[in-house]
Amino acid sequence: MDKETHPFLELDKINGTTKLILDSFPVFGITNPDSEEKQKIRTSDGTVRFFYGSCKSSFWSLYHLHIDRSLIIPINVDKAIESLKNNSIAMLDIIKSCERKGMSALDSDLKKREYNSGMIEDFIKNGGIKILCTSKGVMELLHEKVMFQMKDVKYLKSETSSLQVKIINELGGEINQIKKGICRVYNLNGKHIQILSIPSPGSPQRQLKQFGFNGDDWRVYADLYFEFSFKWLTL
Repeated sequence: MDKETHPFLELDKINGTTKLILDSFPVFGITNPDSEEKQKIRTSDGTVRFFYGSCKSSFWSLYHLHIDRSLIIPINVDKAIESLKNNSIAMLDIIKSCERKGMSALDSDLKKREYNSGMIEDFIKNGGIKILCTSKGVMELLHEKVMFQMKDVKYLKSETSSLQVKIINELGGEINQIKKGICRVYNLNGKHIQILSIPSPGSPQRQLKQFGFNGDDWRVYADLYFEFSFKWLTL
């Protein structure tokens, strides 16, 4: 396995924003070092060299639907950055380099990871109060590799439980379905930091029960969950 590095962590850096969308690491066809093989992948399937650039991800369609209807899908990178700046939203990944098993897009196949703790810490220390994680796994890594390591940050268990109950009740979900939490609340020197996770935008139905779904139509619940989450971020 060869080492891959993140190619665009600095690309959409937005100073002063309080909102962050956080993923894990780009798919194989996007990372550095670039190669003819990766260029062929991008040409053949339309993958874009930017956050959530995989052609299989529906993230930008959700962003278009719930945040910026003017953003055209598939995205143009410059237009996507412009939209993020207009909406004061930063984007980061929690892993900045790793080795990968084959071309796998699974986070479990990313080995020898180097984490992007510094940039995320800077975001929080400079006023960040809301982080939307694109999976529970990303949220757990954020807790373990960043929040738990930061001086003066305290995990607020009671506030976390209250926020989770409020969200699931608003969505009409079932709180007892959830084994691992969907959100976390922290305190840093009197400032509350809220973190919310969403199901993988590519295949939400596989995980939706762990986000409170206990009904007949998973699409309706997924749509409600995504709508709530993106609006929560932008408020």
